[in-house]
Amino acid sequence: MKRIMCPTDFSDAAEHAQSQAVGLARALGAELLLLHVATEAPLGNTALYTPEVRRVIESERKWAEEALAARVKMLAAEGLTARSAVRSGAAWQEIVDAATEEKADLIVMGTHGRTGLDRALLGSVAERVVRAAACPVLTVRLGARSGPA
Repeated sequence: MKRIMCPTDFSDAAEHAQSQAVGLARALGAELLLLHVATEAPLGNTALYTPEVRRVIESERKWAEEALAARVKMLAAEGLTARSAVRSGAAWQEIVDAATEEKADLIVMGTHGRTGLDRALLGSVAERVVRAAACPVLTVRLGARSGPA
């Protein structure tokens, strides 16, 4: 295994998955790719994409790039090969596309464990990635027992 991709939305579930991905990358000597999928224009409607909205979206993207760069720097200081990327679009599709383009051997991602109406209304990014990804996907629920460290 040469490359592990870990998508993040900076939630607690994603943070927990990242710790699992770091442990796996360290144990396997793999490169870790941290990925964030940023927001697009609201509802795909360019009429709602005002200069103010554009500034907020650009600010979010810049923050994500800086936050991931800081994580990569910290991981490099610990001897782990890591890099980051920020993309825009539908989260599940961008994750699947990035994994394919980057030739990821494994995707490690958090899941919020939504059920019922929440899942029906919001969908599950993790479930869509599991169904569409060409490589294995390890989903990690918040509160799951820790793996290799």
